[in-house]
Amino acid sequence: MTRAVRAGMDFISALDRGSLGGLARSCAPGATWWVDTGPDRRGGDPQLSPHGSGRFPLHGVMRMDDKLALMSRLGPTAFPNGCRQIPRRVVAGHDTCVIEVEGYGEHTSGIEYANRYGFVFDVDPTGAIVSVREYLDTIHAQHVVGGGAPVPRSSLDGPAVADAASDPGDALPTVATALAMWPALARGDLDAFGALFTADATWWTDTGRDRHRGRPHGRGDLDANGPFHGTVAIAAKLAAMRARLAAGAYRSTAVEVTAHRWVADDTLVAVEASGDATLADGSRYQNRYLWVVDVGPGGIAAVREYCDTLHIADIMGFDAEVGR
Repeated sequence: MTRAVRAGMDFISALDRGSLGGLARSCAPGATWWVDTGPDRRGGDPQLSPHGSGRFPLHGVMRMDDKLALMSRLGPTAFPNGCRQIPRRVVAGHDTCVIEVEGYGEHTSGIEYANRYGFVFDVDPTGAIVSVREYLDTIHAQHVVGGGAPVPRSSLDGPAVADAASDPGDALPTVATALAMWPALARGDLDAFGALFTADATWWTDTGRDRHRGRPHGRGDLDANGPFHGTVAIAAKLAAMRARLAAGAYRSTAVEVTAHRWVADDTLVAVEASGDATLADGSRYQNRYLWVVDVGPGGIAAVREYCDTLHIADIMGFDAEVGR
């Protein structure tokens, strides 16, 4: 077990127990916790908003001390019986790891909270966590924990810029395969995109209000609410993508994806990235993603996509109320 995995699992265990002391002990001084921000794209950008948006739960970057103080104040009221956090999959790196988690609790409002998360942990040489980045279904989080409060819309000024450390260089074959999806998508070349997958591959993304359909081990439905579909066959996903391009959804060719960081562990590759596109009405789609890509000998066998669902619903016009 790498030091990043050990620290990340200790963090999830403390979160599951509701132990704020355990969370604090796993972190270095000055550690931060990031969550995306829905329609407010500037609020979720660490460079433009280094202190976050100020809105809970979709707050951008927060100092860990401030986040834990907020949880201490709000947690017992929001989830009087606690909120379970069950780790499901790990992508292990030495100083960075990704842990996929399923959460469950009953909110004080009586609404079931059942989110799915991709946590990214960065640790220092002592194994202390310096950064937590939490990707989750923001529609569901804002509906339950945020009380459905409106979030103002803002856009980033320019396209994403790749980090200097994100040059794929001599990347492992699994990493090269995972990263090859995005240039093909940016060109709108869905034949090249689809050729990277096995015939029986699947694609999962979360489902907003409809928590049942988004269960990772169930079957989803592309016809129910566009991109909020749960687990679907890649052939169906490709057909939906082709139809969207053919319908003229984008003024740009498609979505330009910039990969920022990745972690590879055997067949699993976790990629943090941002996407940028201009839609037909001129509005800007600017999402932030965590993809967990399972690359087998014959190609990509599965993709699990964590992203800001509330931004998708807001900017693309999909219904955030489905499944309410």
